[in-house]
Amino acid sequence: MAGFILAVMYLLLLTPPTQAAGLADDLIERGVRKGLNGDYPGAIEDFSRAIRLASGNPDAYYNRGLARGSIGDLKGAIADYSKSISIDPHSFGAYNNRGFTLAALGRYAEADADMTRAIALKPAMAELYNNRGTVRTSMKRYALAIADFTRATELDPLLVGAYNNRGLARNLSGDPSGAVADYLEAVSIDPRYNVAWYNLGNAHIALGDAKQAVEDYSKVLVLDPDMLVARNNRAFARLSLGDYPGALEDLSLVVSASPKNGSGWYNRGVVRKLTGDRQGAIEDLRRASALGDSMAVEVLREMMSDDSTPP
Repeated sequence: MAGFILAVMYLLLLTPPTQAAGLADDLIERGVRKGLNGDYPGAIEDFSRAIRLASGNPDAYYNRGLARGSIGDLKGAIADYSKSISIDPHSFGAYNNRGFTLAALGRYAEADADMTRAIALKPAMAELYNNRGTVRTSMKRYALAIADFTRATELDPLLVGAYNNRGLARNLSGDPSGAVADYLEAVSIDPRYNVAWYNLGNAHIALGDAKQAVEDYSKVLVLDPDMLVARNNRAFARLSLGDYPGALEDLSLVVSASPKNGSGWYNRGVVRKLTGDRQGAIEDLRRASALGDSMAVEVLREMMSDDSTPP
C-alpha cells in the first residue's frame, strides 16, 4: 500500500560479563557500525562471530536479523528475531521487527500478534501502534487500524506518519473527507512530506476536486520531480479539467523518464486521440502495444476498424 510507513527499531543492548562475551560485544558494536554504513554482509559476519563466542546473547541475533532483513533474507531475519525472543522474551523491539518482517511476507495475522506483544511490553511507544495499524490496514481491519493510528497520535502528536497512515485507512474505508483532514495535518507538521501531498491529491480526486488535486500533485513534484506516479496522476487531473496541453506535457515527461513502461505510452496515446492528434495517438499506442500493453492493442484495433468502416 503506497504511502505506508513501517518503522523498524534499531536497538542495541549490551551485556558485559566474561572476556568472551566482551569480545562478542565488540563484534556486535562493529557489526552495527558496518550495518549503518550499508555493509550488511560484513555486519552479518560480525554478528555470526559474536554468536559463536556468546550464543546466549540476544542482541547478536537481534542485530543479525536487522542485517539479514536489509539484504532481503526475510526468513533468516525471522529466525534470528525468534532466537532473540527465546533468549529475551521481553524484547519489544524483536517482536516489532519480527512482526514487520512477517508483514513483508504477507503473514499479517502473525505480524499483528507480534506487534500486539510488543505493545504489551511497551504500551507508551507511539511507533508500535503506528506499525500495528499498518498491518491491520493490510488486513482490511480499518476500524482497528484507525484506532491504532489515533492512539499513536495521542502518544506523539508530531508523529507525522501516523496521520498519513490514518488518512490511508480512512480513505480505504470510504471516508475521503476524513482522509483529507489527516493528510492536511501531516503536511502542516512536515510541509516537505511528499507522500502525504500525493495521498492528499488522490483523496481530492476521490472527492471530485480535480483542481485541488492538481495543486497537491504540483507540490509533490516540486519536492520530488522524479515521482512519475504523481506526474501521471496530475496529467489525468488536468485532463478532467480540460487542460489537454498540461496533460500532454506531464505524460510526455513520463514517457521520457520511463520509455520502457507501456502504460505511459498508452496514456499519452489516449490523450492524443482525445485531442484529435490521430497520427500521434497511433504512434504512441503502437509503442505501448510493442511493450505488451493489452489495452493499447484494443484501442488500436478500434481505430483501425473505424478506418475500414465505409461512409
